Amino acid sequence: MTKPSDFGGLFVEGDQISRNLMRRVVVVGANGAGKTWFAKRFGQSQGLPIICNDALALKTGWRQRSRAAVQAELVGLIADEAWLLEGGPSILIRPVLQRADLVIWLDLPASLRFWRVVMRSLRYVGQTRPEHPAGNRDWPGVRQCRFAWRALTQGDQFAQAIAGALGETAVPVQRLCSRAAARQVLERADAVV
Repeated sequence: MTKPSDFGGLFVEGDQISRNLMRRVVVVGANGAGKTWFAKRFGQSQGLPIICNDALALKTGWRQRSRAAVQAELVGLIADEAWLLEGGPSILIRPVLQRADLVIWLDLPASLRFWRVVMRSLRYVGQTRPEHPAGNRDWPGVRQCRFAWRALTQGDQFAQAIAGALGETAVPVQRLCSRAAARQVLERADAVV
């Protein structure tokens, strides 16, 4: 079943999509929305290689590569026939949306995203998270506190940026606003043929 979305594309029920229609998938959301967790499970169930925007954007020591360099590398990676790209609103550039078969927007409540950012930071204290390049260890401090605070207070800015980018495309969009909805899509994706 499909129905028009608020963003120009379609909302698509997960069990109605064949694997052939989901070869290029974007998972987008704000900090702490669960993008990496969701992408890993969805990508595995669909046999899609995962492109993590954090891995492209970060150098060591939490320094950022230039946006132009990241986007140039990203355009090369999405030339493949199958991929799952996960990241924040900055990944919703025209070349990505022109190639994508489906966008899954994880739009979970700010309080949950804040909690996840805090817990993730504590879980990986002194370690580099698996999706990040080496040399980017999580450590409680000012940077992590600011990051968690942004997850709590700037969700509307993320949502506006995502909605704005998706409003300019006809790619199907599935907006998930709860953990239960995300789990349901993953269960349905496992059953897709």
